[in-house]
Amino acid sequence: MQLKSLEIFMAVVEHKSFSLAAEQQNTVQSNITNHIKKLEQELQCELLSRQAPVKVTSAGQQLLNYAIQILQLHQQAKSHFLHDQINESTPLKIGSMETTAAFRLPHELHTVLEQFPDLKFNIFTQPSRPLIDAVSQHELDCAFIGGTQHVPHLYNLPVWQEKLVLVAAKHLNVQLTAENLLQYRFISFRQGCFYRHCIEMFLQSYALPAGQILEMGSLDGIVGCVSLGMGLAILPERYIRQTHLSETLQFLEIDADIAQCTTYLIAQNPETWSSNLRIFIQYFQEKNRFITPLTVLKPQCIEKLGLVESVD
Repeated sequence: MQLKSLEIFMAVVEHKSFSLAAEQQNTVQSNITNHIKKLEQELQCELLSRQAPVKVTSAGQQLLNYAIQILQLHQQAKSHFLHDQINESTPLKIGSMETTAAFRLPHELHTVLEQFPDLKFNIFTQPSRPLIDAVSQHELDCAFIGGTQHVPHLYNLPVWQEKLVLVAAKHLNVQLTAENLLQYRFISFRQGCFYRHCIEMFLQSYALPAGQILEMGSLDGIVGCVSLGMGLAILPERYIRQTHLSETLQFLEIDADIAQCTTYLIAQNPETWSSNLRIFIQYFQEKNRFITPLTVLKPQCIEKLGLVESVD
């Protein structure tokens, strides 16, 4: 069934006349007749009794109920996409690094919900590499990832600047020398985590092997182990200073090339966005309007971070 046919059917029902429906639809009467005949052939029933005035049959009344709902849904769908109306039945799937979800997102999401109380979303925490893959495969609507450069083929919006520090238990005598660092393990998430890669770069700068890294599955677990002196970590200074274990920790400055980190909000390119996603991203665009968003279309190789595979 074509939407136009349903509109014409409703016009005939409203005006009880094929000729008046033709005037209202700005078309000829034969076009009205053809649409009604096509509907009747498709549904295999008689919808209208051809008399003056036109009468609606029992089958026609049943179709009329459906037509009203179908055209209303059609109009709602257009409004959602063209006027950025929130669709409450489709929650956004938002990915995030665990650090970002722990100390950045709660305030931001609270503010978003104050402005758009009907917006619904679910948060999924993973390392940056799986988040990039999930957005690329349309498994997540958007994600907050760590990096120093944008991700090819995706929309990238820089939202926060972070300073990373080397974190250790306060009672340890940690010195930034190869001999001293060789005594300690490093604790991080699994491969694909941006902070994990920063540790690898840090160790490489001291010609130390990456085999010293102990993997853990939770942020609380990493900080807890570091506070007990089980190893060192590289994490955002702002997050560490807000943890309940901050008094048991010390922070050491590291090379600026490794310490400077940007959190990006990534998504597929804007033409694919739902109205909900557009509203969510526009909130961060407005909040960070002094930073130019990047929409990357050309393939580029970003091998420095090891988070994005090179493209030939």
